[in-house]
Amino acid sequence: MKTHKERNDWALFSYITAYIKPYLGILLVATIALAGNLILLLLRPYITKQVIDLGFATNDINVIEYYAVLYGLTIIGSVCFIFIENYFLKSFGQKIIYKIRHIVFQKILHKSHDEFYKLPIGNWVTRITNDVESLRTLYTDVLLNLASSGLMIIGILAFMYAINVPLAIIMTILLPIMGVIIWVFQKFSRKAFRQVRRSVAASNASIKELLNYIVIVKSYGGEKEIEERYNTVNKGFLEAGLFEVTTFSIFRPLVDGLFFVALIVIFTTTNLIDSIADAGTVFAFIQYMDRFFQPLKDIADKYNSLQSALAGAERLVPLLEEKERNMVDEVPKELIPVESIEFDHVWFSYENNDVYALQDFTLHIKAGDFTGIVGPSGSGKSTLLSLLMGIYKPTKGSIYINGIDISKYDSSVLRHLMGYVFQQAYLFKGSIKDNLTLFDNSISHDEMVKAAKQVNLDSMIEQLPEGYNTPVGYLGSLLSDGQKQLLAFGRTLIRNIPILLLDEATANIDSHTEKQIQASIENIRGSKTIVSIAHRLSTVQDANEIVYIEYGKIKEKGSFNELIELKGAFYNLWIRQKSGS
Repeated sequence: MKTHKERNDWALFSYITAYIKPYLGILLVATIALAGNLILLLLRPYITKQVIDLGFATNDINVIEYYAVLYGLTIIGSVCFIFIENYFLKSFGQKIIYKIRHIVFQKILHKSHDEFYKLPIGNWVTRITNDVESLRTLYTDVLLNLASSGLMIIGILAFMYAINVPLAIIMTILLPIMGVIIWVFQKFSRKAFRQVRRSVAASNASIKELLNYIVIVKSYGGEKEIEERYNTVNKGFLEAGLFEVTTFSIFRPLVDGLFFVALIVIFTTTNLIDSIADAGTVFAFIQYMDRFFQPLKDIADKYNSLQSALAGAERLVPLLEEKERNMVDEVPKELIPVESIEFDHVWFSYENNDVYALQDFTLHIKAGDFTGIVGPSGSGKSTLLSLLMGIYKPTKGSIYINGIDISKYDSSVLRHLMGYVFQQAYLFKGSIKDNLTLFDNSISHDEMVKAAKQVNLDSMIEQLPEGYNTPVGYLGSLLSDGQKQLLAFGRTLIRNIPILLLDEATANIDSHTEKQIQASIENIRGSKTIVSIAHRLSTVQDANEIVYIEYGKIKEKGSFNELIELKGAFYNLWIRQKSGS
């Protein structure tokens, strides 16, 4: 079976045109209109021939008027056909791209968490925007125009064979020559477009990364260094663009050159003027010759767009072919209610090598308990929560909920059991309501208010002019860090999940907000199983059990008082924090 990289143009073309099927009716109308316009277009040189031969040659005004009216009707007909073609073709393109963009976004949205670490976010953005847009060009401009050009060539040859067979044969010979030119340049053009696509993705990723951290750049006065870093990426974009321009700067002139060579050959090797008796036929034949090469030029131009679309398709097809994840909206009965969580001799390596983030980790957590996870940076605390949520699978060992290995379930099942509060609050552009409910309209106002009260946020919200409809700004810029974190905490509680995971949720907030979060934990304690990673040990001082991790291993565990009495690693860390060192 061919891999994605081994797909040829025809395989890619066949795959992406398969999406046309639901819209064949619209495409058929556009095709009929296109064919109608082509027929009228090909009739005009013949009408002109008749006017010259039958009208001007005999000074017959009636014949001239008749064919003039007929010529005018072909123009009116063409205008109508062009309108119908454009309207239905553009509608067809918009609908099919809407569908593909939706599918691509859905595929990206349902990807597993760890896959977003493999590529920069800018690459995913490029897939949804630039790559999909290149397909729109294919569907609306390239496909029908290539068909139109093909039909035009066939129609012109038919008329030319009717006028002069030897000359038409010479014109027919040009077609395989043009095919060879296209085949040769296809090799170079695909390479050019691949480079451009990669450069666009790299540029988007670089811009997004740099702008995301623009505050840090400006704080350190690093504009010059960052500009140089982007210029390196931008130069790659420039080189790819110049390679593309060079390739197609050669391609189009070759087609024009072929036209002039054909004219020279025809007029030097045939007695065109002598062999054709009337001036109308001479005029018509020259008109058809000119129009014969126009479709070839159009094919050359649209071939550029075709290669661009196929380069985009190369990046999209692997994504579109991915099997749908079996997303689960309900939690299996055996996992409700949550009675226990157990890590059984869990080992985990990010690179599947001998460097382990967790080593022989064993821990039992009872339902309703508040468990604190502490330890130095890089000890494996966040990895622990990622494994529990199913973002990663243990390299060795197992994790159980209610005695059932969670590896048998899709991570979407586990998300219905767990709420995760990150160290940094992530808010969407919208209102407080939008961010509390995460745009879920099924959540009632009373449920939203209840969650806000649980995190002591309701009094602040009620004082705002628009209440829960108050905009939070881009990335929550209109709220303080403390308010953003409380809002993120409330968003987790509104789902009424049985397991609450806190990943250093108080690390970046003031002491007042920390006390509010501690009070919120007290409010829900016992009703939920809480696992909290803490930098500030005061946050987990009241936990049922505190686990001290170092180098991926449990070094100490027990209640706060037990660990203080032990006077080990936890005690030393506590003393350092109390003394402010």
